[in-house]
Order: sequence, then structure tokens, then C-alpha cells
Amino acid sequence: MPYINAIYSPVYNTNCRYIDIWGGRGRGGSHFGTAYFLHLLTLPDYFRGYFVRMAFNDIKDSLFQDIKDRISEDERFDISDFNINNANYSVHYKPTGNFIKSKGFMADKNRTAKMKSLAGATHVLIEEANEISGDDFNMLDLSLRTTKADKIEIIRIFNPPSKNHWIWRDYNLHEKKININGKDKIYFMAEPKTSSNILSIFSTYKDNIDNLQKSTITKLESFRDTDTEYYCNQVLGLISEGAKGRIYSGWQMITDGAYKALELPKVYVIDFGYSGDPNAIIEVKYEKEYRYIRQMLYESGLDNIELAKRILALGITTRDLIIADYGAGGDHRIAELRRINRYADLEITEGFNIRSAVKGIIKVGINKVRSCKIFMTESSADGWNEYREYKWALDVEKNPTDTPVDKYNHIMDCIRYFEMSKDRYY
Repeated sequence: MPYINAIYSPVYNTNCRYIDIWGGRGRGGSHFGTAYFLHLLTLPDYFRGYFVRMAFNDIKDSLFQDIKDRISEDERFDISDFNINNANYSVHYKPTGNFIKSKGFMADKNRTAKMKSLAGATHVLIEEANEISGDDFNMLDLSLRTTKADKIEIIRIFNPPSKNHWIWRDYNLHEKKININGKDKIYFMAEPKTSSNILSIFSTYKDNIDNLQKSTITKLESFRDTDTEYYCNQVLGLISEGAKGRIYSGWQMITDGAYKALELPKVYVIDFGYSGDPNAIIEVKYEKEYRYIRQMLYESGLDNIELAKRILALGITTRDLIIADYGAGGDHRIAELRRINRYADLEITEGFNIRSAVKGIIKVGINKVRSCKIFMTESSADGWNEYREYKWALDVEKNPTDTPVDKYNHIMDCIRYFEMSKDRYY
């Protein structure tokens, strides 16, 4: 069997449906992908593989050429056993009847609906998977349901897109500070969520160094001085911010188990939702400059009675301290939640212990939050999304101002209300 980089060996034993091969340039991802498909093609087991790219014609000079190279390199096989069709980019292995075909989401600049016709597909290899949309991927994924093989695998090969890309929806993103030429820059690394069913293999050219020419290595490393953004994202394989003006950074993730074990004072904070915005509730545990945050609710369309039911279902009692935003009608909702036991069948004898938040100047509150050491639970998905997306508005020259954009700020506002209110209520 030809040489296979050991970093990819977990692919041969995984039961995961999704296999992500990603990272920096020069890592040999496509080489491995086509070698793996050749291995499966020539086994006696049932195999129906598909090469997929956004544009069908792009397969000719990428995956299809690569598989032809793998076949010619492998001395175990007789080339006459392969029927290679250069017109439709397919390979048929005569001894087993297995085949590889090619499909594109786009053909001749028109979107095609033929992705539904991956007849009997057992394996799909998507190159430049970051080029396709989340809807396109879902359509492909749902079309794979053959029962003729023990498992279905979708292999996605990609260089990392920015943190907002759909491909990261099944990952937790962790900040990574990189010092390049004396300047600190924030990037991200990705780790699959435990529920994701993803085998993730991250690598860079450094993991493939024995298979690269010295001139290629020199060129890749030269970007450190000539184009640091390209170097960090495309060479080191780090995930970029994707936009200027981010307000918060440096927060750390804590497991739900570790959070639950913290025996510290706690306060609940509500940001009421209006006009489709979610009602957000967080629990904050605190000690000195440390803040531990857990998202508890992120749901729109709740009236006061429904909200009260949610609060009780979350285990928040009428004796627990709740801080809430009083603006835009919030003062009326606070008043109703204080006496809601009088007109709602909630099996409580008193209303909630809910107080108006101290709001003050937004930037002052943001600076207070930034002076704290923040930990947020792994399960706080909407909180982490807001943390990454909450940004300062940009001026005409695309530089950050002192005014935050009024988006992605429901849990962020809750944290700010807590920080501004702590000297009054706790």
C-alpha cells in the first residue's frame, strides 16, 4: 500500500458520518482524500463514491487528476482494470464493479438540482467544502441514505473560512492569540461538539514536511513577513475573525459540570424581547473579578405568563434575585412579574424578586465587563455566538467607533446589566 501520512490514519477506523480534513495549505489533504477513495474503490465491499465541488468543471484538474495520479503511482494495480472516463470524470473498477463519479452544484454557471441523484452513494468527497452553502450541503446530506453499505461517509476538505461560516455550526470555537512580528492577533481553533458525529483532522504543512519541496516550504513561511493575515489563516490554518470592531475577547469556556460545581453567590438577569427579539435569561456566579455565565433562556414570543412559567421551569424561585432591563416597556413587565401570582395559575404564593437593572452609559458598562475575567458554559450556544458577533459600529473609513451595533446583544446586555447593578443589589 502506498505511503499514507499517519495523521490521517483515524479515518480508516472511524464510525463518524462526517470527516473534516482541514487546516493550512500544503498539508496533503486532497492527496489523502483521493488515496482513500482509491483504497475503497478497489476493495470487494460495495462502494459508490462521488467527487463533489461547487463547479463541476473544476473537478477535472483537481480531484479527477489526483485520482488518476494515485492509480498510476500504485504498482499493485493493473491500469487495464480501470475504466477512466475523461468526459464525465468517472472511474470504474472492473474487478469489483465499484465506481467513482463526479458532481457539481453548478454547471455552466447555472445551479443544478442533480445533487439529489447521487444514486446509492456510500461516500462523498467534497473539495473546497467552504465554497458551498449550508443549504446545498444539507440537500446533499439528506440525499444519502443507501442501505447497501455499513456506513455513509461525507469527507469535507477545506481551508478554514471565517468564524461566521456555516461549516462551524457543529464546532466550538476557541480563541488563540498569535504574536506575529510583535503584534498580538486573535484567531480561533475549532473543536467538534460532542454531539456532532464529526471526525476532525487538522493539519498544516508542518505535518507534511517530508513530502514538500524545500522551495515550497520557503514560500509558505515567507508569508509570515509579507502577508501576516494570509500566513495565519491559509498557512497556519487558523480561523479568522472575518470582520473589524469586535467588542469582547479573551473569554474562556467552562464545562457545565464545572460550572454546576461552583459554590458561589448567583444572580439571574433578564433582557426582555420585543418585536421578535428573544427573551434572554442568564445565571451569573461571581467572586472578586471572576464572572461565570450560563445561558438559561433564549426564546422569543413569550408573554409574561409564559415567561413566568419558563422561569419556574428553569428552577429559579421567587426568592432568587433577578435583575431585568426596565427600558422600552420593561418597567411594566417587571411590575407584572412582581405580582404575577395574583392573576396567573402558577402555584406560587408570591411574585418574583425582580429588580430594575442599573443601565448607565453603555460604553461604561462594556468597560466594566472587559475588566472582568469571564467564563461561559460550553452549552451557552447563543451566548458564544453573540460574544463573537457583538461589534462596534464602523465609521466611513471602516474603523471602529465608540457605539456598539444594536445586534447580537441580548445576553451581552444581560452581562452588562449585572456588572452595572452589582453595587446596588448584591
